[in-house]
Amino acid sequence: MKGSVVLGVTLALVVGLALSALFVHSRTQLQLLRDQAMYASPEEGMRALVGEWYTGLQKVEIVHAGADLPLLDNLYFVEARVWADDRIDGKMKYPDGDNPGCFFLRLDGGWVMVPEGRRPYLVAIGARLCRAATLG
Repeated sequence: MKGSVVLGVTLALVVGLALSALFVHSRTQLQLLRDQAMYASPEEGMRALVGEWYTGLQKVEIVHAGADLPLLDNLYFVEARVWADDRIDGKMKYPDGDNPGCFFLRLDGGWVMVPEGRRPYLVAIGARLCRAATLG
């Protein structure tokens, strides 16, 4: 009996710490993201970013735009096919088009690009937690 109580308390403590860490990480990332450019849609955001990343842009085709996970409809992944003369970062581009992809998170003012290094899935989950915490 005593062992199961200790196990229950430990489990509750671990879950509480994990949720707290997720909340803090997401809140910090959301504050940084709110300073970025906002777009009316994820597709519009991808087209704008492609315009910044390539020179001599010839053609942009959106290959995929949608939620990666059904429960995270506030996080979209957009993949494009781009034909251009060059990339501004100097990385190799392919004759049949380059294939960039980005995550976009829906905030109150529109959609913002979330770099993969900021852990988009965690930020999206945390955004829901932050929103739930402020609503009620």
